[in-house]
Parts: sequence; C-alpha cells; structure tokens
Amino acid sequence: MAKLTRLSTEDRENLAAYLDGELDENGTRRIESILTSSEVARNDVDLLARTYEMLDLLPRPKAPNDFTEKTLATAKLEGYRKPLSQQPWFRWAQRGAVLGGWSLAILVAGAFGYALTNRWIPTQDDLLLQQLPLMEKLDSYVEADSIEFLHELAGQKQLLNEIQRSASP
Repeated sequence: MAKLTRLSTEDRENLAAYLDGELDENGTRRIESILTSSEVARNDVDLLARTYEMLDLLPRPKAPNDFTEKTLATAKLEGYRKPLSQQPWFRWAQRGAVLGGWSLAILVAGAFGYALTNRWIPTQDDLLLQQLPLMEKLDSYVEADSIEFLHELAGQKQLLNEIQRSASP
C-alpha cells in the first residue's frame, strides 16, 4: 500500500483555482503533477468538483430590481461626509465660542469700569491730598482773620518775602 501524503495549504488553495481555470501555466503543471502522484489530491479535487456541481443545482436567488440602485446609493452615502457646520462637535465649539466671547466682553467691561473709577473719578482721600498744602498752613490762615488781608498781602511780594525770611531759622 502506498504512503498517503498530505497537501500543503497553498496546494489546497490552488486546487480550487485549478478547477476554475484561474492558474497560470506553471501552477497548472504543478497541480497536474501532484494529481498524478497523490491519491489524496485526486480525492480532494473530486470532492471539490462534486461540491461545485451541487452548488450549481441550488436555485439561484434573484435580486430585486432596485438592488443595484440601493447598493450604489449606500456606497455613495458611505463616501459622503457631512458639512463641517452639521458635525456635533462643531455645534458645541460654536456654543463655546459664543460663551467665551460674551465672557471676554464682560471681563473687558469690568476691567474698563474698574480702571475708570480707580483713575479718573477722585475719591475722598484724593480730594484731601489735593488740599494738603492748604491744610498744612491752616493755622497761619486762621490767624490772618480775613481773606481780604491775605489778598492784600499776596499783592505785596516784598513784604511777603520779608515775612518768610524772618520765619525761617
């Protein structure tokens, strides 16, 4: 009794291609030489041929008339991309940008309001600091008794200079 040899995976794949007539000349010659020398290969080819015959006996399903149109429409839809404005993440980004814009506007308005009130509108302390020279000399002004005397004194520069020299140590 002859020893049975197993077919390789590649040879098994080539058997189906051999039956379909899809092999080139070298592949066809190789399979034919395997078939002449191996009973296992002949048995496998016979089983494949009978399987093909049984498949031919099965009723062929008929596709509906609109099958082609539906298939092509589905293929087109797979390649179709939604516009950027219809993407869900874009809507969230748009809402975030609006919220961020309003937040920034409120922040800028608050900073401007703070700067306006801090720099240009004087506080009670600022007014007192502006009047500090007057407050420092308030005692001298109280001794003068009247404002008219001070106006006359301001008109006489020479007398004013003498008073200042005598008051200085």
